[in-house]
Amino acid sequence: MDVKPGRRVMGLAVAAALAATGAAAAPAAGATAAGGCRLGNGVKHVVNLVFDNVHFFRDNPAVPSDLERMPHLLGFLKANGTVLSNVHTPLIAHTADDSLSIYTGLYGDRHGQPVSNSYRTYNPDGTTDPAGSFAYWTDPVYDTAPAPTTGHDTAPTMVYSDGKPGDTGRQTPAPWVPFTRAGCSVGDFSTANMVLENTKLDLPSVFGAGSPEVAQYNADPSNFKDAETADYTGVAVHCAKGDDTCSAARAVKFGQTTPSPSAVADALPTEPGGYTGYQALFGARYVMPGLGAGTPSLSRNGYPVTDAAGTLTDLDGNAMTNSSTGKPGFPGFNPTASQSLAYLADMQESGIPVTYGYISDLHERKPGTSGCTTASATGTGYAIGPGDSCYADNAKAYDAAFAKFFDRLAKDGITPKNTLFVISAEENDQFAGANAGRAMQPSPSGCDGVSVPCHYAAGQVGELATNINGLLSGTASSGTKFDIEPQGAAIYAHGMPKPDDPAVRQLQRDTAAMTADDPYTGVNGEKVVNYQAGAVEQRVLHLDAADPLRTPTYTVFPKPDFYFATSGPNVSVQGRYAWNHGYYSPNIDITWAAVAGPGVAARGIDGPDPAGGNESHDPNSTHTVPQASTVGTWVEETDLRPTLLYLTHLKDDYVSDGRVISQILTSRPPALAATERLAALYQQLNSSVGAFATDTLIADTAALAGGSAGHDEAFQREQWLLTRLADERDQLAREMKARLAEAADGRAPTFGSLRSAQARAEVLLDRAHRLTVR
Repeated sequence: MDVKPGRRVMGLAVAAALAATGAAAAPAAGATAAGGCRLGNGVKHVVNLVFDNVHFFRDNPAVPSDLERMPHLLGFLKANGTVLSNVHTPLIAHTADDSLSIYTGLYGDRHGQPVSNSYRTYNPDGTTDPAGSFAYWTDPVYDTAPAPTTGHDTAPTMVYSDGKPGDTGRQTPAPWVPFTRAGCSVGDFSTANMVLENTKLDLPSVFGAGSPEVAQYNADPSNFKDAETADYTGVAVHCAKGDDTCSAARAVKFGQTTPSPSAVADALPTEPGGYTGYQALFGARYVMPGLGAGTPSLSRNGYPVTDAAGTLTDLDGNAMTNSSTGKPGFPGFNPTASQSLAYLADMQESGIPVTYGYISDLHERKPGTSGCTTASATGTGYAIGPGDSCYADNAKAYDAAFAKFFDRLAKDGITPKNTLFVISAEENDQFAGANAGRAMQPSPSGCDGVSVPCHYAAGQVGELATNINGLLSGTASSGTKFDIEPQGAAIYAHGMPKPDDPAVRQLQRDTAAMTADDPYTGVNGEKVVNYQAGAVEQRVLHLDAADPLRTPTYTVFPKPDFYFATSGPNVSVQGRYAWNHGYYSPNIDITWAAVAGPGVAARGIDGPDPAGGNESHDPNSTHTVPQASTVGTWVEETDLRPTLLYLTHLKDDYVSDGRVISQILTSRPPALAATERLAALYQQLNSSVGAFATDTLIADTAALAGGSAGHDEAFQREQWLLTRLADERDQLAREMKARLAEAADGRAPTFGSLRSAQARAEVLLDRAHRLTVR
């Protein structure tokens, strides 16, 4: 499970009238602002939702999956669009990288955050500083060291790459820009990097060092700055020009006695084509009043908007307050479905036609719950196993929230006839714990989590916290200095050494040889590491950002039960966390997405059904991703952005790494139909987990584990071959992306160019596969 670190706003006259009368806001409260929104294809609204670790597939074959336990959501998506169950994450598979790939249509090497959710950056002295991936779109590197090293990296957090080496000064183009340029304001709730993520870095960056917001932060004696977190993080509105969502918004700010404008410039200094004259609201303090906050007991169409104190509520009428202080404002980057969906409904009803939201997972103990049947789930946020009684309660609450959400929108006239719904889960974490088909199993045998809850005893749930330094003690690498980001895990050897440095090569051999006991598989002396990716293979996997100072020396992908630490016992069960992410595994890298609305065919499920996923049949993750991805249309998370824009008749100012998912369209234009084979080959060639990446990763894993000091010829030859393949892959992938973008614009490639590109791709895929059989 992941915890992140997650209108017109009503005009003043309308808000005043509501406050005076107590009347419900009409469905058309934001009609004036929304009327300026110019989307195509009959789309008037967009709802984009990203779940954290919510599963379409069953984790235990007897226990219904997350989506099966949310029939109002699953039924809505199947009836009004297509649920794609053969969707693939980028690497490293985790919240930041995956969410940003969904929002931008770019892999991490282009949007700047491939390591996710945190990473390291090299300093001039060869050491590294820790950095956080969650920072506002225009921030520099978010160095999280208590005392950042002098000369530390300051490239943009969202450092953009379009293939120009050494260019580290540009920010990735922002996802809201095509919409605001089309006159559509964009609302965000708990969405990665489109909102303010942290107060220390973001407040001066967005509001200015001398602003009232920074003055409030400095005057707050709390080390945690919870009041400022409630006021300014997690919620934003990026306004279209002329929208009084921003231009009319005013508030009495810290240190002031009279209202002043709440909006600030929506500055994107490196945006392609320029971006000037736009404004944005940042934080619940400035967004909430336009949604109805301040008006006691406000409701719309029978649904609560505020409570008796005028505080915005979730769909169940509970006040949305900061989880640490109880102050009205942003509840935190772990929002429930009821909280996120209420905010999106409030925004839509208040004239913000494009809304993005994030929803936390079901696999944890939620606040106020008790009686969980996972013994180790002793506190809020602790992991629970599939079929736990608290899991059933969570799923029931989420399903009820979606039933209310869809009904509320329908009463507003916001339906699949005029609204595009894009809903996905950014990752599909593997359960580290007792499960059917494993040496340890929950009780009673055959529990289904519906009529019979699944019980997990102490020690049956939890990641295997693995001290990498302890496992390396006694090896030749025990004295090698390195830092590690355990989401993968990314190894940063001190000194920023070259890939063939003798110490690096020995470290790679020694990490490959590490062993430990796994109580869940029942294997003692099991090799901890499944795969390793050296410098060239990291490039194949899209793990190299434009900023070379954040690129790891190499990356380790352990078996999914293990999670690296740098201290403590060599291996211990940590019951608080049990849903592991980041690794190369079909149980993590295959997820789902759904698209419903105008232009989308109602095709139900495209891909395996919930009982047909890999984990319920292969809980120990023995298959490769392509082996587990043979049913349904192969989709990349990067495909969701170009598909969304295609269906709204908008475009980005860059070539996406994804492609339009033509298989879900009600009508397949000839140009798109003609390139479906090209798209399929492109994905196997360019995906982080496709055939090319899988075969080269297998070959590189063997090469990094082999050889010895002074006798490393096999590694050197493999690196030479891999570099040639990577160079050719990158060149061909650029050409194929260009052809796919042209097809999305209605320009079909010539038959000769298609056949040439397809033939070259097939040859490259074959050459990559031959690396694994040498």
